[in-house]
Amino acid sequence: MGYEEGEEGEEGEEGEEGAGADVLGALFGRRRRRGPPGAPPNAMSRQRPYSKPPLPWKPVQANVSRLRSYMGFGFVVWTAADATDKVIIVEPQESFRGERTIIDVTAAGGTSAGLVLLRRIDIGTQPQSPSVEQPAPAAMFARDSTSAEMDMQIAFRATKVQITMGISAAPGAGVTVTAAIGMFGEWIR
Repeated sequence: MGYEEGEEGEEGEEGEEGAGADVLGALFGRRRRRGPPGAPPNAMSRQRPYSKPPLPWKPVQANVSRLRSYMGFGFVVWTAADATDKVIIVEPQESFRGERTIIDVTAAGGTSAGLVLLRRIDIGTQPQSPSVEQPAPAAMFARDSTSAEMDMQIAFRATKVQITMGISAAPGAGVTVTAAIGMFGEWIR
């Protein structure tokens, strides 16, 4: 066994294990024996025992694209003396990652004293707010609000997305409050 090329050392001591292999040189890897015992030196120099497997020639996940898109949720309606929570469930047919929710609220037949609330958004069983104990005003999600982008979980295909809406006070006689909900995000195909 000799020293590896390019390193300094005594060149005439190739076969001597005791005299030619100084202890410090062996500790610092200056003289390395590769291969099984009895094999010629450098028999396994091209194999790395802990190397990573080679990457596949073709990609594992073929042609994944992300398109800017929207997903509509429909609308909820509160009529006179109705203050119950309304739940909308949408089940996307392709994976979708929501980034911006828009809630458009209108009152027909007069004005409403009630405040429309977003109680919670769930993707599958995961709530999309750190705390769902208190509702958020729908005005946070108005079409002209700023800094309203969110990073939501990916709703994989056939995963239910549930939005729960509420109102703080029932509309008066002859008043109907409507909240239409939509979401911008990435359609993952």
